[in-house]
Order: sequence, then structure tokens, then C-alpha cells
Amino acid sequence: MHENELWYSYKMGDVKALEGLYEQYYHPLTNYGYKFTPDRIYIEESMQDLFLKLWQNRERIAHPAAVKQYLYHAFRRILLGRLELGPSRHDGELAGEHIPFNVNLNCAHPLLRRERMEALAAHSTTLLTHLTNRQREAVFLKYYEDLSYEQVAEIMYMTVAGARQLVYHALERLRGQFGNFTLLLLLCILKRTGM
Repeated sequence: MHENELWYSYKMGDVKALEGLYEQYYHPLTNYGYKFTPDRIYIEESMQDLFLKLWQNRERIAHPAAVKQYLYHAFRRILLGRLELGPSRHDGELAGEHIPFNVNLNCAHPLLRRERMEALAAHSTTLLTHLTNRQREAVFLKYYEDLSYEQVAEIMYMTVAGARQLVYHALERLRGQFGNFTLLLLLCILKRTGM
């Protein structure tokens, strides 16, 4: 069943549809959660809170423009609240920079031989440490999760222009370190490995 059909059925009180959404988004959301914290308990409790709140508030929750964006936004808000890392009230590029976002590359990528991939992954991981936490998160959401700038902005509590600027500055920083060809390869690896 498509996520919009699941959402509609869940809103009509179908618990199986809610279970379908849970099954569809469990791994992507927990993967996203591990970028903020290694604590499995916080992530699992946040997932439980998210789906419990969805069920309890199903009559009040409107149909979102994008179910994926809504679930990421809600999960992020719950997890950061649990970690006591709520959104910053300050405007500007560094707003929310106190929120950690960690990225690890997988060395078992099929595009390259293992030895080359290990070297590239190590180099790429080092490169990603040059990005700010918010830049890493924005690049993850934009290029790994295939979200639009509007969706990235909503999830990260920022304007669309701010999301575009954040990704642009991240890519410029990466381009300055590695050049265009390696940047494209890095983005391909991030897409395939789950970052």
C-alpha cells in the first residue's frame, strides 16, 4: 500500500494501516535517529511516542502534503525533546548547531574495490567532519532521503532559503576540499550506503 493510502486508512481508524506506516518508516527513522545519538533506548522510546501520538491524535492531525516529511519532522521533534536538544530560538546559520549529527560511511560499497572504498570512505568521513552538524544533517536529508528543500526546511525548523543556503555552503565546503568529481562520487556513496 502507498504511504498516502496508509495515511488515509490510519486516519479512518485502521490500526493495520498505522502498523504499515511503522513498518515502512521504522528503519529510515531509526537510521536518522542514530545520527543524533547512539542511545538505542532514546530512539526506540521516541519511535513509540511518535506512533502512540499518531494514534491518539489521528482525528486532529491533518493529511500532510508529504507523509515522509511529516514523520521525519515529528520524530526529530520528539527525539530532540527527549535529548533536551530542542530547536534554537536564534536565527542565522548557526541556529541549532549545538545539535549533534554524526555521519559514518560504510566501506562495503559495490562501486569500488574494497581497498579503494576503505580509503575513500576514510577520506570522506574526514571530509564530512569539516561540515557543521546542521550542514551534515541537511546534506543527509537532501541527498540521502531525497527530500525537497521545503521538506528539509520544515524538518530542521528553518526557512526554505536557509535550507538552500545551508546545503549550498556545505557543498561549497566539500567542493573546496575535494573538487567536483569526488563530490559527485561522495554524494553517490552517501545515497547508496545510508551514510
